[in-house]
Amino acid sequence: MIYSRFGISFQMMKEDDIEIVRQWRNDPVVVNNYEFRDYITPEMQLEWFRRVNNINNLYTIVWYKGERIGVINMKNIDWENRYCEGGIFLPDPRHHEGVISGTISFMTTELIFTMFDWHSLSAHVLKENKAVQAFVSMLGYVKAPGQENENNQLFIITRESYEKRAPKLRKAVSVLIGNSEKGILQIEPDEFNDPLVCQWEDVVRRSPFISRVETTPGGRYYYFA
Repeated sequence: MIYSRFGISFQMMKEDDIEIVRQWRNDPVVVNNYEFRDYITPEMQLEWFRRVNNINNLYTIVWYKGERIGVINMKNIDWENRYCEGGIFLPDPRHHEGVISGTISFMTTELIFTMFDWHSLSAHVLKENKAVQAFVSMLGYVKAPGQENENNQLFIITRESYEKRAPKLRKAVSVLIGNSEKGILQIEPDEFNDPLVCQWEDVVRRSPFISRVETTPGGRYYYFA
């Protein structure tokens, strides 16, 4: 299952991906952005993947120019209230500022409110990480009440806040990255009978933002308006 836009793709994480993700997660550049900073062993990583690889969490690998460059996740999904917590890490410092990180962050927020049609999204950002706090505020996140004395502070964005900023942000991203393509979700042929992918596809089918669906030998494609 792959979502693509602006020349960047989010591919559903598979067990084959978890070793490189473990290496990234143990990198000091990444570790410093998390409260949990213990070294992660292969056994711990496999246990974690088997625990989160379900319909209540969605972990994806970010692909750019044919390379895996990071992870996007939507976890602890509350299906009744249509809410989840999002997260991102990009291990290469070259991707921490500028167009790529901004595009990925915008894509994640857009995906939540269009492909999944949810109501709100949250993110935790360390108190000392002022640059990331400023960036998520620009996207429309606001700090939740009672967070001033917390080290790992909670920020929340609602659909209303997103929709106010989305047209200008979408236009800016399109210009800066030089790509104005619409979002496309691909379900690959070998995933047609995958129980977990089928559950996610059922969620996507209900999105009011789908403009058309096409099935080809290369897979089933959902095109978003």
